[in-house]
Amino acid sequence: MNPILQRPWLWLIIIVLCAGGCTRIFENDQDAQARQALQDLMAIQDQFHKENKRYARNLVEIDKYNLKYHNGIVYLEIESAGKNKYRAISLPAESTTARVFAYDTNQGGYYEMGEEEVAQYVLGALNHIRKEQKEKATFDFLSAGMLICLFGFGLRMLTRYKEPRTGWVWWPYFLCLAPLSLAVAALNHMDIDISLSTELLILMGSGFGVSVLCLLLAGIGLTKIPAKGEYHILQGIAVCTILISLFSGAILTHSYLTYSQPKANTLYFKQAR
Repeated sequence: MNPILQRPWLWLIIIVLCAGGCTRIFENDQDAQARQALQDLMAIQDQFHKENKRYARNLVEIDKYNLKYHNGIVYLEIESAGKNKYRAISLPAESTTARVFAYDTNQGGYYEMGEEEVAQYVLGALNHIRKEQKEKATFDFLSAGMLICLFGFGLRMLTRYKEPRTGWVWWPYFLCLAPLSLAVAALNHMDIDISLSTELLILMGSGFGVSVLCLLLAGIGLTKIPAKGEYHILQGIAVCTILISLFSGAILTHSYLTYSQPKANTLYFKQAR
């Protein structure tokens, strides 16, 4: 039996996880800066506590530690502090994602706030942000459904194809769905504010490489299909693989070329008080 048919549900789970996991790597640049600023503050507070046997009550007290962040982009505050505990929060000054990061000794340390707590810090724009997030979530849901349909279509054709297998056709088809999930997620989530992290760049490069590999394998497989005989299913699957690979590769390449330029606020330093 074909290896794909032995564990079809495993393949389906992998495709769905790819579709869902891809959306989590697209992080807003302001959110990344806010999180990094808080983590830097946490390290400085640990050092301050070692030297003074208490935590700093405000940012002025730790000014000598040269905490670097852009205070026009990131709002950072030590809300309370004592001998053995403190609470600090960090969020973009103009949040577009309703993400707020916090460190609270009483709550176990660093965490990202939930919706109820976020509402205390992100006020006027919260409803608009939630509406945009809902629209993106709907697009992600439809994209996952499309990938499942493509997987189901390929699996159905594979089970119905009874003639001898000819050419490298089936593996490239199922493999090309992984970079397709990343490309569709990029269409929905990539914009000028997204931080091109190392993980995202590696994933985009890998997705492009897999797309090229599937394109080559499908092209070779198409040439190996005999001209005579009923091989319409194989030819159709090969053409689908080529089109999907071209689409995925083009989207990933366009996303990288469009958003890989350094942002004006990439190098940010704390302004003089």
